[in-house]
Parts: sequence; C-alpha cells; structure tokens
Amino acid sequence: MSEPSRHDLFLEISQALEDEEVRDLRNYVGGRKLLPTGRIQHANPHQIFNKLQNDGKMKPGDLSLLAELMRKIGRTEYAEEAERIAANERKDNPNSSQSGTEIPAGSTSPTDAEIREKVRSINYSDTGEVTILGRRIRYNTSMRFEFNLFQMIFYCEAWDVGTGTSDNSGKRESRQGAAEHAIEHLFKRLRGDGVI
Repeated sequence: MSEPSRHDLFLEISQALEDEEVRDLRNYVGGRKLLPTGRIQHANPHQIFNKLQNDGKMKPGDLSLLAELMRKIGRTEYAEEAERIAANERKDNPNSSQSGTEIPAGSTSPTDAEIREKVRSINYSDTGEVTILGRRIRYNTSMRFEFNLFQMIFYCEAWDVGTGTSDNSGKRESRQGAAEHAIEHLFKRLRGDGVI
C-alpha cells in the first residue's frame, strides 16, 4: 500500500472537518492574508489548500503551513500527518520538487491538440484517477444548483500526483466537460512548468 499523498490528506481533511472548524480555517487564512478573503469565503478546505499550494505557499517537501493551520484549529492529528507526508516528499525528491519528472533529452512537449485528444478520450466519473501521457492525474468533480440559471453546474479539480500541481474548471454544464476542462488546463500548466 502506497503512502498517502498531500492531495489524499487535503481531501481527507476536507471531508472530516466540522463546519465550525472550516469557518475557523477560512478566518485564519483570510486574517493572515494568506489568500484574499473573497477567494475563500465559499471554498472548502481542499480548495483552500490547493489555492495555497498554487500560490507557492505549500511547496513540495514543505507542508509546515498546513501543519500550522491544523494546529490553529485544534486538529493536531492532521498536523502530524502533514509533517510525515512532507518528510516523505523530501526523502523522495531531495534536490528539487520535480526531481525525476524532467523531459528526457530529445523529447518534445505535447501540443494543445494532443493534450485535448488524450483528455477527451476518457469518460470521467465523480472522483477518480487516470493516467494520461504517462502522468497520474487525480480529479474530483462536484455540482451545485445555480438558481439564477435554474440548472446544475459542474466543477472539477484535478491534480498531478507526481508534482502536486493542480488546476480547476470554471462552471460547466456537464461533469465530463468540467473534468476535461480542468485536466486540459492542468496539462498546459505542467507543460509550462517544463514537467511534460
């Protein structure tokens, strides 16, 4: 059985926190100006953690901010788990956050069309893991009823297991569309970072 990843922990925390703890987390993150309050007022913990990570505040091998946040809301078990996961990330990648993920010499990055073709060839469910272009990608879709539009709107968050990089979709009319959008944008981000 493999060790849990940071995203496994993000998801576990998001599912386990009580409403009051989530409120405290938002207040602490907003109060310390780690993220603008407007970006987190309706975000769940998983989304908050990904926003912090995408802003460079939780780099691979360093989850000290997450540990601090969990201690502030009284969830030391998650603080300790964050420290274990960070130690494993440092052990697995001692020199860089992308150790072992660079493009081999002579290979080229995939084009937008190649990414789109690979991503759209898969049927997506609520939550899962897929391998596309040799990368393990986890994703989580959610839906919300938009009263002003009088329809269901779907959202998706996708992250690369190897680097911890994540991206999400905006409003989409289908679960499939939300997953495709998030994963396509994730691959473009990975390409921009030189990972693929």
